[in-house]
Amino acid sequence: MPDMETRRERITNLVTVTLVTVLIWIWAAGETREEITSFTDLRFSGQTRDSVRISPEEIPSVSFQVRGPRREIDAVAARFREAVDIAIGTLGVPATPGEHELDLVTLGQSFLDANEIPVTVLAADPQTIRIDIESLERRRVPVVVELPEGVQTTDAVDVAPADVELLLPAGLAELPGLSVTARVADADVADLPPGRRHELEVSLVLPDRIAGQSAAIRMTPRKARVGLDLVSTDASIVVPSIPVQVSGPPADLDRHVVTIDPASVFLRDVTLRGPKSAIDDIARGRVNVIAFIHLTSDDLANRLEETRISMWRLPRGVEVSSIGEKPDTSPTISISIADRTRQP
Repeated sequence: MPDMETRRERITNLVTVTLVTVLIWIWAAGETREEITSFTDLRFSGQTRDSVRISPEEIPSVSFQVRGPRREIDAVAARFREAVDIAIGTLGVPATPGEHELDLVTLGQSFLDANEIPVTVLAADPQTIRIDIESLERRRVPVVVELPEGVQTTDAVDVAPADVELLLPAGLAELPGLSVTARVADADVADLPPGRRHELEVSLVLPDRIAGQSAAIRMTPRKARVGLDLVSTDASIVVPSIPVQVSGPPADLDRHVVTIDPASVFLRDVTLRGPKSAIDDIARGRVNVIAFIHLTSDDLANRLEETRISMWRLPRGVEVSSIGEKPDTSPTISISIADRTRQP
């Protein structure tokens, strides 16, 4: 029996020593200090929703070189497999509006310390980044309806909602007299019958003075319903070129040759407005539009050198709105007049 007990004690001691050795080896392996380079994405956000705009919001594939115990290094690698979300005002990142330069070694170390991962950040690539912070504010502004030129309505034009909410940088939020426009386009009313009430859904448009000023600007909602009683509706078209012709007493024109200055033979980019059916006829080439200069007998006899457009051949109800960028619908035309009998 003593030999049996002695053998058991030896075996027990051997197993204990082996287990202790394995545990020591495992512990030593875990405490071995290693260096690795790990990649992650950084995402920045405000501490409250829609309080700020941060640009850029995300920095992809930032590399951190870290050193520490093996088990902690593994913990860093596991944590960095997911994006690192950082609220401004934490981990040493400023929360004040403006441009800020961040040292990513310091930022990475602060993040790991906050997560109680005892490793050292040795380097980062990029080493520094710049972020821009804009403070945002909410403001309610009225909706103004804009109808196409030529559209006639009765009574008031209704719009719902009557105002919308804008989220925009603080500097723009302070601008006086801001409003958004419910802009009804020609196409919105082109096929609507007059003499009836119509409800239209149209997009809302930011005022020119803030449009494009910041990518942070948001409008809620982005559409409105416009109600109107339609009396009549006109359409418009820009005709690239309209010929200029000469009119006058036939007998006098037979005795004279009138030459129009080549620069004035055609009128360019003429805007016409009128009933949609007539405008459609012009667009499809079913009707030709012509501008005329009318010369009297005295004009021809006196060899007039310039005159104005005085007549148009247009479909009923169609008018000339502008020529080119000018509202003048009777521009001056240079001409030369010669006696036809003297022509070879």
